[in-house]
Amino acid sequence: MIVEQLQQSDIFGSLDAGELARLAPLFREAHYAEGEILFTEGAPADRLFVIVQGKISLEKKIQLGRGGAQRARTATTGYVEAGKTAGWSGLIPLHTYTTAAIAIEPTQAIIADGAQLQNYLEQNPAAGFLVMRKVAELIGSRYKQATDTLTYFVSIVSHELRAPLAAIENYLNVMLDGFAGEVSSKQRRMLERSASRVNDLRSLIGDVVDLARMRPEQIQADFEPLDPAQVGIESIEDVRLAAAEKNIKIKVERPPEFFNIVGARRRMRQVFTNLLTNAIKFSPEGSTVTFRAYYTPDTLVFEVEDEGIGIPVEDQPHIFKDFFRADNVGSVSGLGLGLSIAKKIIDAHQGQIAIQSPYSPNKGGTRFVVSIPHSLPLPKTKSPRQGEENSP
Repeated sequence: MIVEQLQQSDIFGSLDAGELARLAPLFREAHYAEGEILFTEGAPADRLFVIVQGKISLEKKIQLGRGGAQRARTATTGYVEAGKTAGWSGLIPLHTYTTAAIAIEPTQAIIADGAQLQNYLEQNPAAGFLVMRKVAELIGSRYKQATDTLTYFVSIVSHELRAPLAAIENYLNVMLDGFAGEVSSKQRRMLERSASRVNDLRSLIGDVVDLARMRPEQIQADFEPLDPAQVGIESIEDVRLAAAEKNIKIKVERPPEFFNIVGARRRMRQVFTNLLTNAIKFSPEGSTVTFRAYYTPDTLVFEVEDEGIGIPVEDQPHIFKDFFRADNVGSVSGLGLGLSIAKKIIDAHQGQIAIQSPYSPNKGGTRFVVSIPHSLPLPKTKSPRQGEENSP
């Protein structure tokens, strides 16, 4: 019976009957009632499940903040039906389940011990090659399908949200410029705060879209020679209104001269704007945010330094993860995506981003340090434009 069930499975169906007969003793049957958990996210992946009848859902936890139970949510990432396999992490590192699995109807499965199955496949390389190739194909296809679906969905939603936001922003700007009549100082403050909140919401939508599209090859395709000083100036302009609202001074420290580097201009501006925005958000009114740049022998270094609430030491290892927010952020708006996006951009530039909090024994606050190599290669499609590199 188990041989026939393995024959119908997505990763074992390519093996011949003799090989399946040798594998069968490694499997046992199990039955799950509706709502019963097969495995939990983050647990050691010690079993592989082939679904024979029924259906399970794969659930992933999304938690905004370390230990913030009130902000924890779960999302269904997919379903596994008869003939399909779950628990691949039992065969591949890090051998930890990346989702939870829950039976959404009465379900029958055959289960193998992950370590025993892995050992068998290692000792029988022909079977191991066929099985692991199938696993790689399935993971690749599901990852691409999930990524494409997410990008498509997010693009549609963001378009529908951005249109009314643009209209609101235009009306606010018309009133701020006095075209709808005289504006009192009190009204101006309220309108400026409204404009700032609209800008925040637009940034949040942009962050979600970027998360779906943030792939190294896409970032590197936009590499070009750029003036880092100009990118820095544009980033400061992006946050000037938010700084003025809190009476925060942006102090700039720069080298006597900047030299062009290769990078994705829009993405680098996004990194600096995100870091400056965070510094302003979490700093008290009337404080100073420092934006500093200097050269080392191999890199151009940027630092963004604030006098704010700092980041708890226990949260710092997680600060660059998607949707993570430190426990001390309180009601400050955000999705926990700005720093994770910044890290993805810097990684695509073969650079580094680090955190120091506190950065001085006698001061609070946070310092982010971004290092970019002096010379990165241009995309091949842009190299021929110069035309001189092969000239005598």
